[in-house]
Amino acid sequence: MAQDVKREPPVRLPNPSAQPFVAALKTARFYTVIFFWVTMVCVLAYVAAFVLAEWANLYDMPAAEPAKAAPAGPVSWLGIFESTAAAAEPESKGGASFFGLEAAKKKAVRPETPQEPAAGPATKAAEPATPESATEGKIIAERPTLVPRASLTPDQQRRRAQYYHDLTVAVLPPLRIVGFLASILLGATLFVYLQITLLGRLAGIRHLTNAVFLLMVFWVTVMPWENVFPGFQVSAFYDFSQLLEAHASRLAGAAGNPWDTALYFGRFCVLPLVSLLLLACSGIRFAAGYHESVVANE
Repeated sequence: MAQDVKREPPVRLPNPSAQPFVAALKTARFYTVIFFWVTMVCVLAYVAAFVLAEWANLYDMPAAEPAKAAPAGPVSWLGIFESTAAAAEPESKGGASFFGLEAAKKKAVRPETPQEPAAGPATKAAEPATPESATEGKIIAERPTLVPRASLTPDQQRRRAQYYHDLTVAVLPPLRIVGFLASILLGATLFVYLQITLLGRLAGIRHLTNAVFLLMVFWVTVMPWENVFPGFQVSAFYDFSQLLEAHASRLAGAAGNPWDTALYFGRFCVLPLVSLLLLACSGIRFAAGYHESVVANE
């Protein structure tokens, strides 16, 4: 009786002829990882800027308080004999003052405080003596008083908002240029990696092709379209001044229309998040293709 031989899956051995291609793919992967993380940091900076402006209120400045003007009193030819302190003191509401005499009279009068009758020795109650055994060996610990943290004054809030505004304005435009250039270099290295894989007839072609096309869609979301189509200002690398202008309109109640609110969040929040998701998916696909094309042949 013949015995049934169980078929085992074939063991994939390293391909000796693929070693030169594997070395080239490792070099391409090194630059791909660098360009990927540079682009990721730039997109994350724009997402963080929207979060800080919309929900953290980091760039909101309180309204400036109007300066209180001193009441102008009638000018008298005897004003040169008045003291500076009497001239700076506001007039009393109880009646008109004549050269400050009314204010001086009011200051000289002291309110009489009723004096409590002094308690004699007969009316003073004797305090009960505390036995020594009740307090002996005990330590009474007082709770430390928690000092509440003082909130920022309007002047401090304005200075803080101005500082972070200047810092963000100085950081975001260079990151916009660096992020766009890094994404182009990332696409070039991914394309070179795919060509080497096709030339060496290695595995992972499907994952690498998906990574390239996902990166192409990512380019659509970060392209500065206002330079190509005037008036079409939609990009994940948005202009920070336009974000502050739209945010100020929302605070003032000008953007009460739900359609305007949806456009606001779609332009400055959803689009950068979509770009971030596309870039992350492209990186995941590239990692899968690298595992099949390089790790399996080592």
